[in-house]
Amino acid sequence: MRVPGGRYSRGMSQSAGIRKADRFAVIDVGSNSVKLSIAVRGRRRPAVIETARIVSQLGQQAQDDGTLDPEALERTAEAIAQLAEEARSQDATVIRAVATSAAREAPNAEAFRERVQALAGIDLEIIPGEREAELVFRAVSSSHLVKEQNSIVFDTGGGSTEIVVATNGEVDHWRSVPLGALRLAEEFDATGRVGSKVMEAIRDHVREVVSATGLQGGPADILVGTGGTCTALALLDIGPLPMARGSKPPSILREQHTMSKETIETQLTWLRRMETSERKAETGLRTRRAEIIVAGVCIVAELMAIFDLEWVTMFDVGLRDGLLIEMMDQAGA
Repeated sequence: MRVPGGRYSRGMSQSAGIRKADRFAVIDVGSNSVKLSIAVRGRRRPAVIETARIVSQLGQQAQDDGTLDPEALERTAEAIAQLAEEARSQDATVIRAVATSAAREAPNAEAFRERVQALAGIDLEIIPGEREAELVFRAVSSSHLVKEQNSIVFDTGGGSTEIVVATNGEVDHWRSVPLGALRLAEEFDATGRVGSKVMEAIRDHVREVVSATGLQGGPADILVGTGGTCTALALLDIGPLPMARGSKPPSILREQHTMSKETIETQLTWLRRMETSERKAETGLRTRRAEIIVAGVCIVAELMAIFDLEWVTMFDVGLRDGLLIEMMDQAGA
């Protein structure tokens, strides 16, 4: 099965010698894409052995009240079914699917859940922002970086950004704000070439929304970013890599990649001055990511300004990794 209009990509292949009974699978249903991770127990954290991603854009053309567009709903339900089928073909013994911003804001969320159940045979969990932030932080805290420092961790998706403020690995505050790359790209008509006035309008909006939460970052030692925008930024900064198109980002991002505020601002200027077709040609980004990357980078750049931090460390981990850790802990040794 293939999803009409969707883009399907598979990541890593199976590892030899792994017992199939040990496999866990998570499907992350975001506003921009649906992502699958299949993992087994690793030494420090889950060892991901298979990934796949379909860009279905659940949040595309949602109504003002959040009602999901019928075509986007159906397209995404089919994508979930396709990834659930993949997980079963890999003999995953536990499969969970969780949906975030677009689904939790939608008045027709129950109709979406029913359609997923009918097509995929899975009970879709629609989680609140607090739960999303918790899972992202759990994934990031599997690294030593945030355990002995004052940290701010953010995850920028298609529809929302989760922000966690922590001290020595313990969460002090969290917020889920309606700032996502897809949401802002559509709201500000910022999918092609983006003028300086539109860019500043997006950044002003980001600052206003974050300021309205009353979130205090305090003197932080480290800023950590996750999500599709951060992964794309890191890959653009690293430069050309021997990586097949459509494959999972390289393992270097599972550890860390640090970027300066100056570099982020330079990339933002470079990206916003190009039309979507130029971005694809110059960067290798897929069409859907090329359309929303400027809005996503505006979020990252403005968060650095808000929290007055000169460096951001990018991780290619997120909700799926946090939930896999939790699932394996619950299953026991």
